[in-house]
This record gives sequence, C-alpha cells and structure tokens, in this order.
Amino acid sequence: MINKDYILRLAERFGRYLAIILRLRKFDQNEEALIYIDDLLLKTTGFTSRFINSLSEEMIIQMLSPLGKLNIEAALWSALLLKAEGEIYEETGQTGESYHRYLKSLHLLLEVLRHENITSEPEFAQAITELIQQLDDYELPNSTKEKLFMYYEHIGSYGKAEDIFFELLEANANDSGLIERGKAFYDRLLTKGNADLLAGNLSREEAEEGLAQLQRTDR
Repeated sequence: MINKDYILRLAERFGRYLAIILRLRKFDQNEEALIYIDDLLLKTTGFTSRFINSLSEEMIIQMLSPLGKLNIEAALWSALLLKAEGEIYEETGQTGESYHRYLKSLHLLLEVLRHENITSEPEFAQAITELIQQLDDYELPNSTKEKLFMYYEHIGSYGKAEDIFFELLEANANDSGLIERGKAFYDRLLTKGNADLLAGNLSREEAEEGLAQLQRTDR
C-alpha cells in the first residue's frame, strides 16, 4: 500500500502538469500539447506515447509490473496523460485515436484501484467518471467490464455493478469462475442494510433474486 499523503502529492503534481496541457489546448497549440505529453510520458514511465499506444491494455499493465508488481505511480501517469491525449484527439475529430486512449486510460485506473483506493482523491475519481462518460457510446471489452464491475461495487453503485455482471455473464454463460464471483458479489450485498442497498439502486429482493438465478444456472 502507498501512503495516502503520497497519493495526494501525486494528484497535486498531475494537476500542475495537466494545467499546462489545458493552457496549450486553450490557445489551439494541440501539437505542442501532444509533444509535451510525450515528453512527460518518457520522463515518468520510460516509454513514449507511440510505444504505449502500440500495446493492448493488458500488455501495458504487464509492462508496468516489473517482477509482477504494478508500478502505481507509472500507471497513474500513463492513465492521466493518455486521457489528456484522448481529449486532444477527440477535440480535433479523431475519434478512433481518442477511443483507444480513453480505453487504455480507464483500464489502467481501474487496475490501480485494485491495489490502491485512488477514488479518495477527487483528481482520480473525477478522471474515472469522465472516462466512463467519454466511452459511453462504445461497447467495452470484457476485460474492462470486469474491472468496472469491481469499481461500481467499490463506490456503492450496486445496480450498475449488477448490470455489468449480467453483461459479462451473457457473453460468458459457461464461465464457472464468473458465476462464483457473482455469487460472492450477492453474498456481500446481502450482508448490507436495506438503506445501503437502496442507495446503490438495488433492493434486497433484487439481490436475492440475482443470487437465486446464479444458483439455478450453476446446477
């Protein structure tokens, strides 16, 4: 686990650099902003934007996990700078380029969330929310949906977590491991009070029915 103060300092540093990028964009200096982002990526991760964007989401995570342990700082730098790149490409009408950067950025942030509670910092929580909105019109790969499933439960959006889970189940109906994760999800929900469940847009009756459905599927 990384010290919370360290995460706060990282967020503050990101904020300063992102302000420079926003200022360049404000004056239509998009090419200069892309060069600046590429320089920052190289300094903070050791990799260029072109190289990072040539890899799949899972390959990026492997690359940022020397000795099998994710480099949290490098992953956060990569995620936020890829998001900034995506916004420039979207602004200039290059939606294909923006989509791939948004997807990689969201995937990385959700992977970091498996290790650190970055949603406690508004900078990172807002980035995740914005990326979900920016990708709303796209069908996301199952690997990203699995991370979203975890994310929605983490923030208490149980109805959205359930929706994502059943999207995954529809695509992987015979995945016994996924069914077990779904059962564990409902078991966790059923330990919560009714008020918490309703705040997450899921009733106790819906959670019980979801669990019963999985139990019938698993027979």
